[in-house]
Amino acid sequence: MENRIRNLNRLNVSITKKVIELQEQGYDCDFLLLANGSLQCMQTNLNYPLSTVAIKQREHGYDFFSQSYKNVHTIETGNGEKGVLLTEKLF
Repeated sequence: MENRIRNLNRLNVSITKKVIELQEQGYDCDFLLLANGSLQCMQTNLNYPLSTVAIKQREHGYDFFSQSYKNVHTIETGNGEKGVLLTEKLF
């Protein structure tokens, strides 16, 4: 059991490390995928249609807490906001 938890935590670590690395590169906003298909910046409360932002997939790993696979994406908006989106969906 302890071995299984250790292995799962390692997968969480890869996601966490990637998010920290991206934050150090200036991706300091957090984005949320809304039910209507647009993105919301959690820091500014601004909404962006998906067609108006640049999205790149950066990491894929298993999240022990939600017990699902997650994708880490970077988001860049036209007004210069840069941030991270963590979601089960792959863009």
